[in-house]
Amino acid sequence: MADLPPELHDRYGLDRNPAKKIGYLLTVAAALIAALILASQLIGRDPTIQLINTGHKPLSNSEVLITYTVHGKAGVELECSATAVNDNFAEVGAKRWTWVMEEDSVSRELTLSTSERAASGSIEYCVPVS
Repeated sequence: MADLPPELHDRYGLDRNPAKKIGYLLTVAAALIAALILASQLIGRDPTIQLINTGHKPLSNSEVLITYTVHGKAGVELECSATAVNDNFAEVGAKRWTWVMEEDSVSRELTLSTSERAASGSIEYCVPVS
């Protein structure tokens, strides 16, 4: 093979340069690592839950009405937490509860008992129960 012109070596892959082989191996290894990282991000993840606080309204000196929407997947059991605060941002009411989503998107209302008149109330989080 030593008598072939160099352009034929390149054209037909006759170049036995170890640097090229290492380059190809590194490229394949990088692609495999990227595929594994992507797969690990997508496989086995909990359902995505999106919580939107849509409003609050003081009903009396001891109650506040909180409205919210949760987007997720029907059948997922969620643990949620709500708080109410007064004008000084001190917590005057709190509640934690679990419930199962009946549909993929659910709008709900929560009447939260408070120790004094609340200026605001919100759902702090809703996360899937593991």
